[in-house]
Amino acid sequence: MSEAETTRRAKIVNALEQHEKRADCQALVTSLDAGLSMARDLLYGRLHFDVEEMVGTDSMLMPLSEPKTQRAAKVQIEIFQIVESTDIAGQQAYVSSADWYLDWLTQFRLGEMATNEKIVKEIIAYRAMAAEERRMAFSDVLMRVLPESHKAPLVLFKLIPLAIQITTAVAFRDSATADQLRRQQKTILPAIGDCPACRGRVLDNGEVCEVCSNPLWAYRWLTVTD
Repeated sequence: MSEAETTRRAKIVNALEQHEKRADCQALVTSLDAGLSMARDLLYGRLHFDVEEMVGTDSMLMPLSEPKTQRAAKVQIEIFQIVESTDIAGQQAYVSSADWYLDWLTQFRLGEMATNEKIVKEIIAYRAMAAEERRMAFSDVLMRVLPESHKAPLVLFKLIPLAIQITTAVAFRDSATADQLRRQQKTILPAIGDCPACRGRVLDNGEVCEVCSNPLWAYRWLTVTD
C-alpha cells in the first residue's frame, strides 16, 4: 500500500471511529475492504473471463480497450456495492445513520470519484429503487458497459446482491444475518451446499474456496441444474 493510500485509509478509519465510537474500526475497514474488493473482482471475472472461456465471445462485442472497459465495469460494480452495503447496514442498524454510511462508503470505495456528478446521480437513482428493480437496473448497466455479460448465467445476478450483504454482515461481525443470507442464496442455487471443500458455509472476508470459488461461484457451479 502506498503512503498516499495508507494516509487515506487512516482517514477512513478515523471517520468511522469518530462517528460510530467503535473500538474495532481498523479491523472492520480491513474486512469490508477485503470482502468488497474480492466480490468486485470475482464478479468481473464471472462476467468477462468465465464467459470468454466457457461460452466464447462475439468479436463484434469485443471492446476497443479492455483495460478501459474493465475500469468502467468495476466502477459500476462499486456503485452497486455501495448501495447494497448501505441497504443492509441500515436494515440491521450496523451504523447510527445509513445516509452517513452511504457517504462514508462512497469515499472509501471511490476516493476522488466520489464527487463525480454522474456517479452521484447513479447512486441516488439506485437508492430510490426497490431491491429487485435495482438488481435489474444493475444488470442492464453491466450489459451496456460489458456486453459479453449478457451471456453469463442469470442466477449470478440474483446471487450478487446477497453476496455483498453477506460481506457487510461479516465485516460487522453479524454471523447470524450472514448465515441467513447464505440460506437465501442456497434457495436460489442449491448446489452451493454441495461443495466438498467449503459446504457452502460463509467464509471470512477475503477468503475464497479453491474448489467452488465461494463467495461468488465459478461457472460450472452456476450452471448446475440438478
